[in-house]
Amino acid sequence: MSAGRRSLAARVAGRAKMTYLFGSPVTGEFVKESACAVTVFTTHQGKPAVGKFFARSELGRAGLGGERAAFDVFQDRPWFMPVLAWRRQGLLRPRVPREARLDLATRAESRETRLGYAAWTLEVLMDIYEAGWVHGDLQPHNIWFLDGRPVVTDFESMRRRTPGLPFLDSGDISGNDPAPHVRELYPAFNEDDEVSFVQLMDIHLDEAVKTLRSRLAGTPTAEAERRLAILDGTHVP
Repeated sequence: MSAGRRSLAARVAGRAKMTYLFGSPVTGEFVKESACAVTVFTTHQGKPAVGKFFARSELGRAGLGGERAAFDVFQDRPWFMPVLAWRRQGLLRPRVPREARLDLATRAESRETRLGYAAWTLEVLMDIYEAGWVHGDLQPHNIWFLDGRPVVTDFESMRRRTPGLPFLDSGDISGNDPAPHVRELYPAFNEDDEVSFVQLMDIHLDEAVKTLRSRLAGTPTAEAERRLAILDGTHVP
């Protein structure tokens, strides 16, 4: 047996440990593991699903709490990735092909189209901001196309935001939120983050803001006026 391959006993022991720590299904296909969660491919009612299961730790409990809070607050929004089922330490969502991830699905699209999705993301973040929350990690790898529409997933970093911060100074945009938390914030348009809109889609914050401002200015509704005021910092909900 080569040194690079684990024995059957070691693999069984590893799977048993993962099942205990994260509550993940024994038969799930392992995808990835982080400091607080494990992702597996599985099925739900005979259809492909992806499961995310959280560790028995402070970080894991915070992650699952963020997912549950997001479901409670945003489950009826068209941009919310559906939850198929809840488990004691995790949840199941629809499984979509890797090519349906925003940055991969729009790779061959025009810059104008990609700017449109960046502006759409800002509107989602504004939705979350108006409700009093921070997503914490709304970058392209957490936006997927489901049945032809973009949806947002991965709410393990979601938390209540600090009141009084203008939208463009808030955690999802600036990366800053004074309230202490066990999870780091990953702003959508971080210039240096290798999985941000800047690095994956070559879209900078000022470009996305300009595109969204133009879109809102061309929509003569009370909602558009309110969002323009939030974008400009003249209205801080």
